[in-house]
Amino acid sequence: MARYYVKMRIDFDGEVEAESTEEAEALAWTSWGDSSDNDITYDGVYSIDVEEIEEEEEEEEVEEDE
Repeated sequence: MARYYVKMRIDFDGEVEAESTEEAEALAWTSWGDSSDNDITYDGVYSIDVEEIEEEEEEEEVEEDE
């Protein structure tokens, strides 16, 4: 079975009350979630990137006796 690296970018949005853009950004780090109790809520999936992980083949060294 193959292995894949998956990177998802998910959007959350909403409104917060703050004194500055810096404070709003700081609040956003702790104000998100998937319930209506949160100011910032799930809005959708922006993208999903999938890349197959190639397994490195183990190379066995054969030593010849001289």
